[in-house]
Amino acid sequence: MTFTEIHQATSTDTAWLFINRIAGGYDKPQSHARLRELLKDLGLNTIEINSPQQLACQWEDDATPRPDFIVSVGGDGTAAMIAGQTGGTVPIAIYPAGTENILAKYLRIPTDIGAFAKMLSKRVVRRLDAGQLGDRTFLLMLSAGFEAEVVHRVHGQREGHLTKFHYVRPTFEMLAKYPYPTLELDIELADGSRTQTEGYWVFAFNVPRYALGLEMTPDAVPDDGLLDICVLTQKGFGATASYITSLVSGTIARRSDVKRFQARSAEIRCPSGPVPLQTDGDPAGFTDVRLSVLPNYLPLIVPPKRSK
Repeated sequence: MTFTEIHQATSTDTAWLFINRIAGGYDKPQSHARLRELLKDLGLNTIEINSPQQLACQWEDDATPRPDFIVSVGGDGTAAMIAGQTGGTVPIAIYPAGTENILAKYLRIPTDIGAFAKMLSKRVVRRLDAGQLGDRTFLLMLSAGFEAEVVHRVHGQREGHLTKFHYVRPTFEMLAKYPYPTLELDIELADGSRTQTEGYWVFAFNVPRYALGLEMTPDAVPDDGLLDICVLTQKGFGATASYITSLVSGTIARRSDVKRFQARSAEIRCPSGPVPLQTDGDPAGFTDVRLSVLPNYLPLIVPPKRSK
């Protein structure tokens, strides 16, 4: 990875602690208490925040000084929400507490409190790109089609914490009845030229990781100012099962029925009606949409480089 690296230059001795209490499969009050104690031990004034609405009010309050950094206790969607609310202006330290924690695993961010404390005391910041979908920021990926339909259904039935098992039944139900509407794309490529294509699933990745540690775009780089787009061009139960098998085996990027593009932006349309979208594992509305890249948008606190 070749991130741009910076260090925090000034200090207000303040940290915001955003705790998503329904992130992941169960509540973690002991971890939350240890994080509060950690920030206190670092000599920081801590403001605890527990909802996006509270974060918005805190951020828009001109009388409240900006924090040195924000600790995001939750999953990928929680960190994306914080980044969108703060406009990429405050470093974010992700404490992994979600269902997948794809970005934290990719960056090797520790869950051990001692190692996390060391990361906060060093406070090495690296900037990554982010994706833009309307007024929504995403850090990892966007998808349109089958998988996004499953995400919408799972979250529509959500009553609290989520585990991977919550996705199993909706996935099999959708395998039997998903209609696979055609998705049309108008893509601005890396060199500024445009191309058009169509398919039945669309993915746009900022990092090479996918759920369960799998990779659909192994060459994706999170600071190259581009999104890696995959378009799956076959539909139906058999094709979906085959794509899933290829994803698990690590061969999906080599399939001739998967189109791949490096893009600055893209428009996704569906002539037959709205198709669900998801970003970073959360529902993100419906087509038709335009997505683009925010280069060097996201300042993340990451573990210091290991000395050789």
